[in-house]
Order: sequence, then structure tokens, then C-alpha cells
Amino acid sequence: MNDDEKKLFFPYLLANYPSTARFLDVLDVTTKYADAIEIGIPFSDPVADGPVIREAAASVLARGFQIETIFKVLQRKPHEVPIALMSYANPIVAYGLPEFMKACKQCGVDFLIVPDVPMEESAEWKTEAHRQKIGWISFVSLLTRSERLERIARSAEGFLYLLGVTGITGSSIHSPEAIRQKAREIRRYSRVPLALGFGIRSVKDALAYMDSVDAYIVGSKLIELVSTTSLKGLETFYKEFCQAINAEKATEQRRV
Repeated sequence: MNDDEKKLFFPYLLANYPSTARFLDVLDVTTKYADAIEIGIPFSDPVADGPVIREAAASVLARGFQIETIFKVLQRKPHEVPIALMSYANPIVAYGLPEFMKACKQCGVDFLIVPDVPMEESAEWKTEAHRQKIGWISFVSLLTRSERLERIARSAEGFLYLLGVTGITGSSIHSPEAIRQKAREIRRYSRVPLALGFGIRSVKDALAYMDSVDAYIVGSKLIELVSTTSLKGLETFYKEFCQAINAEKATEQRRV
């Protein structure tokens, strides 16, 4: 990691939540502060997601959500920051893998995140993604063994997603030192940005890992804010979060 680089902010939004119109407004505000945006496709069995995202996804699906709608939204919106589209495998398979990748390319998606496709089963997925010049985002968890971690890290592209908890999204981080140790191990093999997700809900959560990771993915907290606060309130969260992580970085640099 280059010590001169700023810390990156990767907010997670759920497609068309809490409504299509509101999602468009939220996307506009988010773009002002994000270095990349992760957009989740609602799914009926989101095994990695906690109750906040699970319930939000259910509400979108209840209104008759179709994958095609998020493609249309993204085609209409100019992208000022990279877009990482997140989906579970089943909706993509149902859509058709080559067709899904083509649609992603046509609407300007830069990266694809599919948490239930492990590295060992990802060859076909990555081939189709690369055919459309879409990056494949890989995961490392606190339980990933050293040999497997090395293989994942060496092949990582775009950024590497480090799961801060061993459970679902929205859980609390219980082992800060385990995260720091895993980050140090990843650094031996990969120089792509290392993004910490699952368990980051506040500036306090983020500041604990300033010396270990390059980027922060905030998900469940944002889904709560999107549905409970004004756009101004959401923007205030973004502003304070981004200013804090980079103010702390600047302080670290002055100390050196």
C-alpha cells in the first residue's frame, strides 16, 4: 500500500431500495463521496446478508423487482465512479451468464461480486466477466487458510474484499487483531486495494484499521439510513465518514 494514497470509501446500496425514485436520489448523493459504489441485486435467499439487508431485499422483491430494471437505471445514469454490482449466483444463472455479463458491460458495470461462487468454481464466471472487460472481485475471510489465501490474493483484481466478521453483514467485529494479521498476510501476495467489509458501521469502526486496509465497505448502516433519514442526513454521514478517515491518515503521515 502506498502511504500517500487516501483511504477509500465503498458504500453499499441495494438496487431500487426503498423505492426506485428514492434509490436514484440516493445514488446521486452517494456518487459525490464514494470512490466506488457497490450495488446489490435483491435476492430471496441472501445467505451472507444480515436482517437489515435481508428485509430490505424482501421489500424490493415484493414490488416485483426484475434484474432488468437495475440495468436500465444504470444505463440512464452517467457513472462518475466505478460500479461494482453484487449478486448471488442463482439470479445470474437464471438470467443467463453470458447475457448477464453483456448487460453489465452495456450499462457500465466495472466489477462483479458474487459471494456464493468460491474461487474453486469461479473459472467460467471469470472468463465470461473478462470477455466483457469486467473485473472479478475475490473474498478472503478470517478463516481462509494460508495456501488458499495466497492463491486468491495473487489472482485478485480491482480490489480484494476482506470479511471483517465470520458471520453475516451487520454483525460486530470481535477480533480486530485477527483482521490486522490477515491483512498483513494478504499484503505478502497482493498489491490491489484491500477493502474491509462486514462490521463497519461508524467512523470508530473504521479508524481501528487505518494501518491495515485501504478501503472501507459500509452496507447495513447505509441501508438503515436510506430508509430512515433525509438525503441531507445521509450526506452528513458520508461527509463525516470520509473526512474522518482521511484526516486520520493525514495525522499519521505528519507523525512519521
